[in-house]
Amino acid sequence: MPTGFPTLITTFVVIAIAIAAYSYCSAQQTPPPRPPTPHQLLMREKLKYSNKALEGLSMGDCRMIEEAGKKLGVISRTAAHQIIPTEQYRLMSKNFQEQAEDLERHAREKNLDAATMDHMRITLTCVQCHSYLREKRPKTD
Repeated sequence: MPTGFPTLITTFVVIAIAIAAYSYCSAQQTPPPRPPTPHQLLMREKLKYSNKALEGLSMGDCRMIEEAGKKLGVISRTAAHQIIPTEQYRLMSKNFQEQAEDLERHAREKNLDAATMDHMRITLTCVQCHSYLREKRPKTD
């Protein structure tokens, strides 16, 4: 064995210990994630049911689409869903509720073309509303 081999092993061990210690200390300094707010939980549920509607549309499963539309409407009418008291927000919220009702009705009628358009309108309303909220809501850390 070459004479420098034990020194090389020692160097690698020291480096490995330093990396492990740094990783441990860094992990200890990271604050735990905050639990989601009631509003965030509702938004996740809306996304879940929007995805269910899309799944139903892609599979031609009108029952799945109808249930998703119904759940989307229920979620959008909850008190926690009312974020800011502006006329524009109220109109977008009302629009979303009507679109969810349309999705549910068209699925019940087995009109997949109309249900597809309803889902597209719902998605567009979501994007517009989230954009509006990013502009209007006060920034919090």
